[in-house]
Amino acid sequence: LTVIIVLVVALVELGVAGIMGMWDISFNAVSVVNMVSATGIAVEFCVHLCHSFAAHGGTRDERVEYALTHIGSAVFSGITITKFCGVSVLAFARSEIFVVYYFRMYLGIVVLGATHGLILLPVVLSLFGP
Repeated sequence: LTVIIVLVVALVELGVAGIMGMWDISFNAVSVVNMVSATGIAVEFCVHLCHSFAAHGGTRDERVEYALTHIGSAVFSGITITKFCGVSVLAFARSEIFVVYYFRMYLGIVVLGATHGLILLPVVLSLFGP
């Protein structure tokens, strides 16, 4: 289970690096701090679902269904929506550093974390989970 979480978090980090390249965001101290934050946010998206998956009995498919049903909505509304609302305000900032390094990067982190944590991770758990 730990290996799966590490792989999903690594994929989120790789995606963030790709977004940085796509949007011409330079690799500097601010972007490195955002990359470190992305690791924590990606873990946050994955760990709740994995804990629910591991704590429930049954087949892998039943456990994934249980985890998505009971924890998936909380992860979506409690992490994705709240972070998206908080980040969306930065789109209107006058300072370009806030728009580029905080709005764009954090928007990418939230979208990648949510898609990997709520779409990719359940599929991987149902196929290869313990």
